[in-house]
Amino acid sequence: MSQYKPTEHDGLKQDGTPDKRVGTGEFAHGQVDPHEAGKAGGQTSGSSGEQYKPTENDGLKKDGTEDGRVGTGEFAHGKVDPVEAGKAGGKSS
Repeated sequence: MSQYKPTEHDGLKQDGTPDKRVGTGEFAHGQVDPHEAGKAGGQTSGSSGEQYKPTENDGLKKDGTEDGRVGTGEFAHGKVDPVEAGKAGGKSS
């Protein structure tokens, strides 16, 4: 005897009720209009215009203070001499 497959019977179980595991073929199971979702995609709530980016303003925040998340472009933020670090690398103590 073969096993009953809801996918072969329009997504219905043997008793005729819908099997929720079977997809409807609709975007978000028909609960969301794909055109409206596409229009809203990429937009964040409450934002208007361009967002301030410290990386585009010499690493400074809006208030002019330094943003610690933006790199200085120096090896190890200038705390280590790269030549000395290279000489020490590979040597075991």
